[in-house]
Amino acid sequence: MSKITKQGAAWRLLVAAGTTALALGTGSINTAQAASTNKSLSTNFTVVNLSADEATVAASYYKESTVAGGGGEAWAAEAGNSSFKLAGNGGQKIVRQYVDATLSAGRGGVILSSDKPLGAIVQILVRTPNTAATSGAYSALSTPADTFYVALVSRRGSSASGKANSQIIIQNANTTGPATVSVTFSGGFVKSLTVAPGASYYYDLDDEAGLPEGYFGSAVVSAGTGGQIVVVSNFFTGDDAMQTFNAFPASSKGTKWQVPLYVSRIPNGLSTLAAVQNLSGAEMAVGAVSLNCVGDPSYNGGTSGPLALKNTTAIANNGTFYFSPVSDKVNIPTNWVGACTLTAPGDVVSFVQMRYVEGSGDLYNPSNAAAYEALNSSGTNKRVFVPLVAKRLENGFATNVTIQNLSASEATLNLVYKPAAEYIAAGGSDANITVGPYKVAAGASLLQNHRNPGNGGTGNNVHNLPEKWFGTLVVTSDQPIDGFVQLTYINNPLPAGDTFQAHNVFTQP
Repeated sequence: MSKITKQGAAWRLLVAAGTTALALGTGSINTAQAASTNKSLSTNFTVVNLSADEATVAASYYKESTVAGGGGEAWAAEAGNSSFKLAGNGGQKIVRQYVDATLSAGRGGVILSSDKPLGAIVQILVRTPNTAATSGAYSALSTPADTFYVALVSRRGSSASGKANSQIIIQNANTTGPATVSVTFSGGFVKSLTVAPGASYYYDLDDEAGLPEGYFGSAVVSAGTGGQIVVVSNFFTGDDAMQTFNAFPASSKGTKWQVPLYVSRIPNGLSTLAAVQNLSGAEMAVGAVSLNCVGDPSYNGGTSGPLALKNTTAIANNGTFYFSPVSDKVNIPTNWVGACTLTAPGDVVSFVQMRYVEGSGDLYNPSNAAAYEALNSSGTNKRVFVPLVAKRLENGFATNVTIQNLSASEATLNLVYKPAAEYIAAGGSDANITVGPYKVAAGASLLQNHRNPGNGGTGNNVHNLPEKWFGTLVVTSDQPIDGFVQLTYINNPLPAGDTFQAHNVFTQP
């Protein structure tokens, strides 16, 4: 998923979901998200320069499209959020829509154009005072394609976390003409729509009468030959929880995937569900798909032995199977943490849900939920960029970064933390912080947990960042690597709700 799109001499970054709020004095005017949630959500995005040279960036904002292709008008933003420069080697800018005095309230998308490759993450969150949190995050850098796959969708479904609804956000990467899009659901229902140039269409399945109540399935989103779109999904459960994840372009299909963090019913309630969507063109029989897992020996108090799991039902073409610790308490042990490799006899895609179910203690929050895309094992890039890293900020915000070794050989990793311009302007040191080298076994991963206090030592879960530090991270390796990031809080802030987010990293050769 973390690829660059180059159009002629310009690199393009596509931000499909750009819900905004206009700051007015001490309050804000937010935009509601249709029937899947009654809350008003806002966004910010963090852009990072993936090249060694300074990048010149132009941001074009577009209002949302209608189902018939209307809308999509240009959307004026502050000059500093429409044109800016980024220093080389991880230079960063945080663009907050909710404090942009020029942007009017509404929904839409953004296309960033640059003379250098970029990466970005988008955070979606509630800004309404005294309202329980709902939040999600995704990697905005996506390769446009004519076809995308969404492994999990629901309309008014019933789950252990409450009522489930999906929102599929489709952005037209073409800025000169409309996109004719079809959304084909498992079960046969097809939705046809037109998306205005450059704009995003917010397809809320709670409003879709063509799908039955209680529907769970998958979707194929296609713009036809020559069409260029990107697709992001928000998956809502209960009153507060939201998981945001990228759909998969047709070019990303593969037979082997890495799940760098797989968790089963640990004491605080966290479990992960690995979803695999069959895109092979034929049904996959019972037992055809394997999830082979190695326990994390550094995880204290839990079982760390290997796991070998198989799909227990046949998987129809375009259908999805879930390796779920929440529902499979026979084959998947309690209190297990590790990493897994998913293999299939034909093309599949996979993503991971992170949910808190049946836990206890101060860190148990049943509203918390997040998702990330599994990592295609065929990746060859040896550099990773993380746009936003934070160490125990005053509001409790902190990150976990997991770097996965994709190779069959031991990898040597070196990490360079680069302070954000905002951190330096507030009086923080402008010095880079270098840690490592770390040795990571074949198929294993390295976790840097910035929730932990202190700034000394080396090794897994340990780093050298001072309290309240934030900026970017650049990881270099002698073997192919990839990874994902958890955006968390070190406490459960009030008002309660979903404050848990995750997204994938960005890779370069």
